[in-house]
Amino acid sequence: MTHPAPTATPTPTAPVPRTRHRPDLQGLRGVAVLLVVVFHVWTDRVSGGVDVFFVLSAFLLTGSFVRRIEHGRALGIPAYWARTFARLLGPVAVMLLAVLAAMLTWFPPSRWAELLSQAWGALFYTVNWVLADQAVDYYAGNSAATTPLQHMWSLSVQGQVFLVWPLLLAGAAAAARWTGIRFRSVAWALFAGVFAGSLAWSVVATAAGPEAAYFSTLTRLWEFALGSLTALALTTSSRAKSTPRRAPAATRLLGVLLGWAGLTAILATPFLIEAGTRFPGTIALAPTLGAAAVLAGGALAPDARAGVGRVLALPPLQWLGDRAYGIYLWHWPLLITYLLLTARDTVPVPAGLGILAASVVLTRVTALLLTGWRALPGVRAGSGVRLIATALLVAVPLTGAHSYTTLRDPSAGVERTAANYPGAAVLRGEVSEVPDVPIIPTGAEREHEWGDTGARCEGGEVPAGIGDLGNCWVIEPEDGSTPDRTLVVIGDSHAQQLLTPIHRVADANNWRVVSYLRMACRYTSEAGNRDEECREFNVAARTAALELEPDAVVTIGTLSLAEAPHEKLVDGYEDGVRPFLDAGIPVLGFRDNPRFPFSMFACVETYGPDHDRCNPARSQSLLPVNPLEEVAARYEDLHSIDLTDRLCTETTCPGVIGNIQVYMDLDHVTSTYGETLVPDVEARMLDALGWSG
Repeated sequence: MTHPAPTATPTPTAPVPRTRHRPDLQGLRGVAVLLVVVFHVWTDRVSGGVDVFFVLSAFLLTGSFVRRIEHGRALGIPAYWARTFARLLGPVAVMLLAVLAAMLTWFPPSRWAELLSQAWGALFYTVNWVLADQAVDYYAGNSAATTPLQHMWSLSVQGQVFLVWPLLLAGAAAAARWTGIRFRSVAWALFAGVFAGSLAWSVVATAAGPEAAYFSTLTRLWEFALGSLTALALTTSSRAKSTPRRAPAATRLLGVLLGWAGLTAILATPFLIEAGTRFPGTIALAPTLGAAAVLAGGALAPDARAGVGRVLALPPLQWLGDRAYGIYLWHWPLLITYLLLTARDTVPVPAGLGILAASVVLTRVTALLLTGWRALPGVRAGSGVRLIATALLVAVPLTGAHSYTTLRDPSAGVERTAANYPGAAVLRGEVSEVPDVPIIPTGAEREHEWGDTGARCEGGEVPAGIGDLGNCWVIEPEDGSTPDRTLVVIGDSHAQQLLTPIHRVADANNWRVVSYLRMACRYTSEAGNRDEECREFNVAARTAALELEPDAVVTIGTLSLAEAPHEKLVDGYEDGVRPFLDAGIPVLGFRDNPRFPFSMFACVETYGPDHDRCNPARSQSLLPVNPLEEVAARYEDLHSIDLTDRLCTETTCPGVIGNIQVYMDLDHVTSTYGETLVPDVEARMLDALGWSG
């Protein structure tokens, strides 16, 4: 099992008053939360539980409001909001305070700002948008997949629906009064429109950007709309006779079949949907339609001996259903904290059962704490007061933690000299003893560790096709003199990180360096890249470089991989550099740095620089032989430059060398460490090109 990915995070729902007790609904909660825990802890597949809960929550909410509207009762929307969020936020507050304590105790400081932003989002039911933004932000890396608050995205979506849905229902009731159309007809049209529009957008958005679409409220509204449509279809109209009648045999048979078909669809979802499947989109119809079918089956055949309700009413499922909200809240933070503390990527069965058991215990502890909290003078005055008091109970320590993390700097007072922070000089053999000082860069500095690109190209200097698809940067001689050489750097963020040492070399040798960069777009030929915009950018960069007629072109010739075989030649690389070689322009192909399946920066902060996890074997980081060497041997002007001996020892690829963090995440070299590579980059570039320094 790989680390839990951000593609399987369901949310349980709080009960809404209903006219007839349906134990099958509580049992359905139990099934859903069991799927969630099992497939979160032991797999990386989509469980479908979130979709079941979304349908169920809207079903209960809509049914409650429909009965009020049709019986002419006041909706009391503000009171509903206060009552609902006061009930839901209490357990969330306890969990957030526990996560805050765990964050400051065990989580690496580089993660604190991210976790605090998610904690604020969870408190105000907006964390799904925070995660959606991080999911599409290239520079955010894979951080959203490893936070103990990631699961709160679904509660945020649900909270937003709890705000909007009563207003939609009230609007439908008002429209019915104004037009004279039956309320149910208006509500049917309203939620059918929401269903169709949101589902269509979900398909489009999921295809375009599944990471962000997964967390978006707009791509999930159709699931709630399906629950509302189910409620409208099944909720007894106020005009119907109050005396219950036994349903016809055909109706009862239909209910039995629907119930079992629905439960089968729900249980089959995690087994039929592969981990890499784009979700939600149309794939989410399986668990949502399954949930709707179970709800319909229970309504059509409530007492059928062969109905699925008999299974859902079993005591174990009822017991889980009663605790679903708490189990859901606690299982994910416990899982992520366990993986962090044990430095594991998988969870043994006994440990997973322990996580489930601990979730149950913490659910009970939370209930006891909240019982005492509600008994305090003032807090017991009403839902509104309790809601505000609970929010303040979390907001105050979050504010304090934010101030603490902003001011914290473990390296303050330590002079940042080459003696204290030798970096690559250790591997050059220039330093025999490394002083005991705090490691740099700090977590607060990490996001500023991208390569030193120089200044942005001015408007007229940006070649056609570059500005819309990427960035143009230029490094000019500091004294304004005519440069002795001109280099062009083309590539992605790994080419950008090389610009720190290249910038220093350029300054020392009076060079001009022009860079054409697009993140996540390694330079290669058109055939070597399947991303259309990346292909267009590479063509534009190649054209611009040829027109500039530089003295040399710099690229990254290999691609490191987190898993075996760990490294390969960039697909289509040889064809990509051939136009430069044919034009007589030398090409420097740098070997890529190692890439890890986890953030090396966070590893060092969490376990220390000497931990085995933060010092993986060199044989598990790169191939024994640079794959670019064979290609370079065929061309006089294609030069392979390998910095592996300044990133790795003979046996390992450490996360820290000479008191400097080598990597800012899982695969990008820090600019601070890049500064210490200047002598190596200069000597190897000059030697390869035959230029004098």
